[in-house]
Amino acid sequence: MVVVLLGLFGLVGPAAVPAGAVPVPTPDTAPAPPGVPRAAQTNVSDFPLLDRFGRWDGTAFVPLTAGSITGGHVIAITHGWAVGWLDQYLAQQRSSTGLVHFWDPRFVDPATHEPLATNFETLARDLAAADPTATVVMYSWIDQSATVTSVFAAAPPEQATEVNGHRFAVGLDELLAPTFRANGGEVHLIGHSFGANVATTAALALDRPPRQLTLFDSPEVPIAQFGGAKNDLRYKLTRLPVGRGPSNVFVDNYISEVGEEYHGFPGLAGVVDVHLTPPAADNGGERHEFPIGWYAGSAAASPPTVGYGWSPLVGAAVGPLGAVYEQPRASEPLSLRQVAGAPRSGVGDEVAYATTPLTVAAGEPITVGVDAGTRVANVAFTTDRDSLWLTFSATGGNGDVLDVFVDGRQRSTTTWPPAGAGGAGQFVILYDVTPGSHVLSFAETGVHPACSGCAPPVFVRDLAVVSTGGIQRNLTPTQTRDLTITAVILVIATALVVIGGLVVLVVMLVRHRRRRRDRHPRG
Repeated sequence: MVVVLLGLFGLVGPAAVPAGAVPVPTPDTAPAPPGVPRAAQTNVSDFPLLDRFGRWDGTAFVPLTAGSITGGHVIAITHGWAVGWLDQYLAQQRSSTGLVHFWDPRFVDPATHEPLATNFETLARDLAAADPTATVVMYSWIDQSATVTSVFAAAPPEQATEVNGHRFAVGLDELLAPTFRANGGEVHLIGHSFGANVATTAALALDRPPRQLTLFDSPEVPIAQFGGAKNDLRYKLTRLPVGRGPSNVFVDNYISEVGEEYHGFPGLAGVVDVHLTPPAADNGGERHEFPIGWYAGSAAASPPTVGYGWSPLVGAAVGPLGAVYEQPRASEPLSLRQVAGAPRSGVGDEVAYATTPLTVAAGEPITVGVDAGTRVANVAFTTDRDSLWLTFSATGGNGDVLDVFVDGRQRSTTTWPPAGAGGAGQFVILYDVTPGSHVLSFAETGVHPACSGCAPPVFVRDLAVVSTGGIQRNLTPTQTRDLTITAVILVIATALVVIGGLVVLVVMLVRHRRRRRDRHPRG
């Protein structure tokens, strides 16, 4: 089963180790603030948020500063699981004073001699050429997505997607000048694989939702649960105002290897799902990455008519677009056939979930911050198999930073003045934790710019657990390992039974031939 999943994703990286190796913890894991429960994976990072961004300047991704994006539109891209790149990342990070990025030219596959970020650089180049007024940026989280080549290593980067989505949103909001929206600027988010989860979380957490969210082969097939690699975006997407109208978020989803259609799920009728056909000679990894190059090609077409040509940021009319398209022939990548028509008008975009207020022993509001006398507040709560996410509202003052943890693993971050603090962003998912007792931690880590060592309090209110039935959870690494061992035992047992049966059959045939010979001796 391990081999099947690795082959499915094409997860054969340049630093391969045996498939059964124990996963290495997230490499850039700093300690959680004092008072937060200890955890093997904290997701905490000491690197400044804006250090994770690069702006495409025509030849490379270069640093940005706060408020530097003043006009035009923004197309913000992020990558996925950097499987097999852990050794290269660690070697480069040890010799660097700042954060090493996904697009660092030193990341080179020793087998192909191709840089890690080649496909994304091509995408950035073609997007920038298609709209010279747009700013194309990329968000790097390779420090928490680089692992060894092993299916057992999938869980840590997948469990780092949520907090990196919030970081993506906070940093992007800080990059936008106060006049960006007033100048007509809109945001288009793009994410590949686990990066689709990061981009979706960012869409929820931005101070204002993006105009478009584009997903490249988000891992959703049932086998992706094995090892903890399933994104389950059908839940998060329902928190967005998905649709075709000017006030909606236009979502287009490209499937090439492990993705699934979203438009058929409740509340997601407005999604456009596209089934792509990679070349037959492509391996699993190439098929998984195919949407990156396909979308770049759609932007490079003159004029763009599909893919990027559908973007409302370039004035496309998205209302008449069909719900499902497919690429019939690998030889004609931009020739799509409509399989299902546009959603019926009046189809609702909202999904009703059961909501249960969370009673806090000390009462609400929960108050954290230097001026409040405590930096961390811990809340005990219980989940069951139907627990989907926990929602809350938070207000703070200038200079505040609020980090949220579940069982010691960081889930979100919010700063004030508001950045990454969109109304839909005040939530943490619960479908990736085992049902039972947990600890929710709110940690205030900011410093007020007007004084030294102080920060106004942050107030957290309206805690509630949202539930739905039939949640299909990812398997943990332990469950994956146990299933692998069971599968191996079954394979060995089956092989032994088959071999034993063949031996018995051969013995019976030999005996039969001997009896015939004895009954009918020659001469």
